[in-house]
Amino acid sequence: MSGLTKVVPRIHVADVALDPRAGGADAVFTYRAEPSTTVGEARFVPVGNRPLLGFVVKVYEATEEELGFSFESLRPLGDAVDNLSIPSRVIDLAAFVAQEYLCPISIALSAASPPGVRERLVSAWSLLKSDRPSGDMDLFGQPQESGPGLTLTPAQREIVRTLRDLGGVWEETPNRRIPAPILKGLKMLQAKGVVRSSMRVQPFQERRKSRNYLCLTSDSVALETFITAQGRKRPAQVLTLMRLQGSEHASLSIPEIKAMAGVTETTITALVDAGLLLPVNPDEHPPGKAPKANRYQQLAIDAVVDSIRQGLAKEFLLFGVTGSGKTEVYLRLAAEALRAGRQVLYLVPEIALATQSIAQLRERFGRGVAIMHSELAPSERLQNWLQIREGAISIVLGARSALFAPLDNLGLIVVDEEHEASYKQESSPRYHARRLVQHLAKIHGCPVVLGSATPSIETFQEAEDEIVTLLSLPERAASANLPKVEIEDLSLGYRQGTPSIISGLLEEKLHRTLANKEQAILFLNRRAYAPFIICRDCGHQMLCPRCSVSLSFHRREAKLRCHHCDFQIRPPEICPACQGIRMKPFGVGTEKVEEAIAELFPDARCARLDRDIARKKGALEGILAAFRSGDLDILVGTQMVAKGLDFPNVTLVGVIAADISLNIPDFRSSERTFQLLSQVAGRAGRGSRPGEVVIQTFNPTHVAVLTAQTHDYPAFFESLRLERRQVEYPPFCRLVNVVVSGESREAVLQATAEMTNRIQAALTPEDRATLLGPTDCPLERLNGRWRRHLLVKLARDRSPSVIGNALKGLSQKGIQTIVDVDPYSLM
Repeated sequence: MSGLTKVVPRIHVADVALDPRAGGADAVFTYRAEPSTTVGEARFVPVGNRPLLGFVVKVYEATEEELGFSFESLRPLGDAVDNLSIPSRVIDLAAFVAQEYLCPISIALSAASPPGVRERLVSAWSLLKSDRPSGDMDLFGQPQESGPGLTLTPAQREIVRTLRDLGGVWEETPNRRIPAPILKGLKMLQAKGVVRSSMRVQPFQERRKSRNYLCLTSDSVALETFITAQGRKRPAQVLTLMRLQGSEHASLSIPEIKAMAGVTETTITALVDAGLLLPVNPDEHPPGKAPKANRYQQLAIDAVVDSIRQGLAKEFLLFGVTGSGKTEVYLRLAAEALRAGRQVLYLVPEIALATQSIAQLRERFGRGVAIMHSELAPSERLQNWLQIREGAISIVLGARSALFAPLDNLGLIVVDEEHEASYKQESSPRYHARRLVQHLAKIHGCPVVLGSATPSIETFQEAEDEIVTLLSLPERAASANLPKVEIEDLSLGYRQGTPSIISGLLEEKLHRTLANKEQAILFLNRRAYAPFIICRDCGHQMLCPRCSVSLSFHRREAKLRCHHCDFQIRPPEICPACQGIRMKPFGVGTEKVEEAIAELFPDARCARLDRDIARKKGALEGILAAFRSGDLDILVGTQMVAKGLDFPNVTLVGVIAADISLNIPDFRSSERTFQLLSQVAGRAGRGSRPGEVVIQTFNPTHVAVLTAQTHDYPAFFESLRLERRQVEYPPFCRLVNVVVSGESREAVLQATAEMTNRIQAALTPEDRATLLGPTDCPLERLNGRWRRHLLVKLARDRSPSVIGNALKGLSQKGIQTIVDVDPYSLM
């Protein structure tokens, strides 16, 4: 018998990922599985002496040697949650995130896990289809009283009849318990293979639609009258109407309005009582009629439609200035995907800024549109999740987390404003939505449409390389006009001995704007009165003791504050270094601009909006509502005022100092400045009157400033592409930023030295990699922790897994390591 090969036993096992908050960051455990177990199943599994909810991420057969432990030590999977499984394609996406962004799959999968599940879980007993000979069952699937393989007692037969009458499932809820004798009988039937026990998420009851959905009144006169008259008295109501303007024909649920406008149900009820929000039955609203597409829109639509019909994973860049009709192209393509019986994923940078997109989707496609938003109540989010999973929803709109919606049949992915920084997640898992979208398109077989007026350099380069198909929309709508942009050289004032926060040109235009009863926005992306105070005798600056930054001077509060850790002290009158008495603020912040406006225009009504103001309860709503209603003439603010709401009476925008973002030590600073200036300029002239923009700068010949003046993105791209190619930065490489921090500088130095050695040893010539550093981060110390980083440049087609493998198992007490793949910021 020596020729016989010994058969090594194999069993079915499943890897289950748990919520990292309950099971830890690496919470993936192996359990004994049934042959019928599938990837994506939701299961309660034993962890210690408690059951935890997890999702099956891998099912396979294994030997004891392959497992590394005996079969006896394996515990079986627990109860399944029948209607909570995650589509296998979403599990595939989570696995891709784990591999590509170097994080445990449990953390990657946490974004896909449905919210608020535990509160709605119920026990369920399900009648099984029998595989016994037909003589043991009657024609209706009911067991016979006796047979060769099955004998049931009269009580058990009655339980089976009851189960059949209930549609095959008997649920036990906290309010409706199954009596103990019946529960005992069910367990005996389970032992005989007649029924099985599981868990289910209790379905939501359909509410009365007329009470649950509202639409904005189409009476524009009533809206404008209310906004103008109630800006000061009812700011939350006015802000809600401002957010909803342009959505007059769309039906929105009360939770959706609450989430988008950031208001309470009391505010919404008041608007209903005022007749400005109207109850509506969305099923009774006929779909909106699509306007006629212009020739460029039609060319773009035709190009993508072919890919939708053929199921091709192609990428398209829809490049068009503001007002060129990108949204209408998205809507036409979504309609085509729906006609093909497939679903649509529509990504936006921020839900609060996407009201009009939501409204247009709802108007065109009705209640088949779901909004995924973290501000929705957990029950609303779970209800949306279940409806998407069951296929009742055809279009999902959301920010980057919507990538993990339980969609199983995507026919189109839209990424609006694809250049926005919010598509990069800055906490683990640190993924970039753009790369995940590419993977989703491949596994679903569907096209991706990326839209922007100022595309990211990486995307436009891919269009140049014909990896992405470029679709241009050069024509603007008849009512849309680009503002006139002028550049003011601030260095002239210094050379002439007359430096000023507000240049002569901007002051002149402000006078004219106020005389015409129009409004102005002044933008400066730096809060406080001044970025620091300095001793005019010895040059000493007041620094944060926990961070390597100056303390900003807040004059109104009479405080020096760190904008990173919030350390605060009162400004000293005497210099702690030389005992001098000339401690003076230096530089300009929004508070100082507000003061300068008050001195130049004492009769003007001016307000400031930045993070310091917005943290006060009701301040954000009050200022925005007062500005929109005409109770304010000039609004001074940071990036908060650069996007979002429309102010039709704003005809002048002044950029106080474009150099702040230009001088950030980051390779993306020019790109961000161009995008920011383009965005800020778009605030002017959004009504019927033309707009003007004044950009004040010490760098009037900088390419980002000049091309923003002429709205010439292609020229800006060509200049920046040349710069990036010379230094081999994206789009000509892929970056991995390894950031190490700790309270001991010496420990951080040692850790980065060891990491550098490991990475250098792991890299091969095929990786075509360059290692920069280690060196101190631009912000060397934050919150009492020293920070150093090393930057790895990889070839564009290489996986960063080589970095993850090099650092695997490296752990030092008191040291935190962040591996940021495709970083947006290097600060």
